[in-house]
Formats: sequence, C-alpha cells, structure tokens
Amino acid sequence: MGKIIIDDDCFAPRKFIYLEYKGPDPFALIKAGNKLFRRIFEVGSSKIAERRFMWDWTGDPIQLYEHFVIRKEVSNYTTFYFSLRIVGFKSKSRNEGSIRIEFEAQARHQYESNNWFMTNLWWLYWYIFYAKARQNYLKLCKEYADKLLTAIKEMYK
Repeated sequence: MGKIIIDDDCFAPRKFIYLEYKGPDPFALIKAGNKLFRRIFEVGSSKIAERRFMWDWTGDPIQLYEHFVIRKEVSNYTTFYFSLRIVGFKSKSRNEGSIRIEFEAQARHQYESNNWFMTNLWWLYWYIFYAKARQNYLKLCKEYADKLLTAIKEMYK
C-alpha cells in the first residue's frame, strides 16, 4: 500500500514559538484551555487531547507541565496539528508565578493508495491543483495559530 505524507511547519523557518509570562494568575490558560481551543480552532472536544498532565502541589511553588494537541481536519488530504507544551510555577501564598509556552503548528498532507497507478495519478493532481491549495492551507494554519497567540496575549496582559 502506497502512502505519501508531507509535513509543513506553519511557522517556517522556525519550528516553535515561545511565550513567557511572569505575574498574577499564571495558570489562567489551563483554566480556559478546552473552551478557548474549541472557540478558536472550531473543533469539538474529541479533537483536543491532553497528552501529558503533571501537577505537583506538594511543594512551594506549585509546578505544572501540560501538553495539549489540537487536531483540525480541513480537507480529505490535509490536517492541522497544533501542539502546546506548558511549564509553569505558582506560589502557594500569592497567586503569582511564571509560565512558559512552547507552541508548534503543523500542516500534514497525506494520501494513501492501493496501487501505483492511483499514486501517480495523485501526484499529477497534486502538481496541477493541490500545490496552490497547499499554500492556502499553510496561510490558514498560520491564521489559526495567530488567533490563539493573540488570545493568549490578551489573557495575560
């Protein structure tokens, strides 16, 4: 079975964008998480995964690590993946601390076929039509990522 996968970074030439915040209520993004992601990316909660969630509240400061992955399908061949890794610290006595967010946005173009003829036909379709659509999907991916970054910056201003 033939399979073609092309991964594009939406922030190219960079792979990640980092946000850092120090001040009151550093865990506001965790509280708003799923609702914010559903609103911005226009997906259901089944498309939002919390890959890893670690919370240590035994010591001072409280430590947090969380990894969100949001999956948005935009066509039969293209899916966007948005990954947020969040590391934060918060004082128990005061509601202040710091947070660091690593944000990655990726567009994955994938095609599967049972035979070589259909795979070659798909390459022709890709060359004639889908290459322009791919560029438009990369712009759309960047727009979704910028929407989220703007919302996070508004939350922490």
